[in-house]
Amino acid sequence: MGFLIISLSFGVVALLLFLLTIYIYLRIAIAVRTERDLPRWIYVIGSILKGRFSHIQFDDVTDSIALKEATLSILNFILANIVVFGVVFYETHHFSKALYTCLKAEFGIAIVVIILSRVIKLITGLFNRSNKPIYYYSSSNAVLGTQSFACFFLVLFISLTGFPSEPIEVQVDKTNVIIGETKASELLSEGFTFYEKTADSEIVNQRNDHFYYGKLLEIFRDGKSYGFMSVTPTEKDSDSLKNCVITYYEIDANSKQLSEVTFNHTDLSHLTIQDFRTKDIKDIFSLNPVDSEEIKNDTLFSLTMQTADYELWKRYRIEANFNPDGTAYRYGARAQHAQWE
Repeated sequence: MGFLIISLSFGVVALLLFLLTIYIYLRIAIAVRTERDLPRWIYVIGSILKGRFSHIQFDDVTDSIALKEATLSILNFILANIVVFGVVFYETHHFSKALYTCLKAEFGIAIVVIILSRVIKLITGLFNRSNKPIYYYSSSNAVLGTQSFACFFLVLFISLTGFPSEPIEVQVDKTNVIIGETKASELLSEGFTFYEKTADSEIVNQRNDHFYYGKLLEIFRDGKSYGFMSVTPTEKDSDSLKNCVITYYEIDANSKQLSEVTFNHTDLSHLTIQDFRTKDIKDIFSLNPVDSEEIKNDTLFSLTMQTADYELWKRYRIEANFNPDGTAYRYGARAQHAQWE
């Protein structure tokens, strides 16, 4: 919980700084239109946020040029985000991945905008032919500075919390199970039963494991075993089976019902160890996660989606275990979240 609070605090700070940027910009626009001066604290912010190695002495002046510079910095920031998003989306055709890439690059984009603003200011000074003085506006620099710090805290927030991933879908005898979301009651209504449990049986989550939450139970339909599922109380330590969520599913490769089980509509019975050795796991299961990590050992293969801490967003994992002789041993799919630990 402490880690979540720290992570969320970075997000809150980023949001407040973005709102402060908008507020300062609006105050500059109003000041120019009404020919009034800005509050002293805005000039102070602009003078403080001038960069560690900058020797520029900023001027506490607000005029139409200051407004233009502030407007340009915001427009450059928006344009840079559009360009980054467009390039990534063109290459991946994946909206969420393009958005995630933009969010991770926000601070870099902000630095580019600062450099671009300084270059434009320098060029403007070189080609200035009028007798008007050239000011280094603390007012417009306040917009640029708060915008940059907002991006810095946003990147910290994204780095700690990650980005939501699409859940794993498991099809068990033509019944769709979304790991981490589907409740046991939905399976019970489809004719499945859990070994020696009824809908009202109490399930206790001991909260002593990072992988198996609640109770691991064998699941049946029409007398046939379809593997095992972890059933987990969602908001408390114990609850009736019908109210529990499926957080893990596994089936042995020698199960007679393996051909009736698919992961994301991929038939497990047709997979071999060569598939996992020669192909990306996300391609095997037709997945396109925003953030993922694959591990390939001699007999263990896994795909983890949402690799940051799972305090805020769920982490999903597909596992394929094989015997030393290369024959399949077990397949599993799980969801992890701090609320269940």
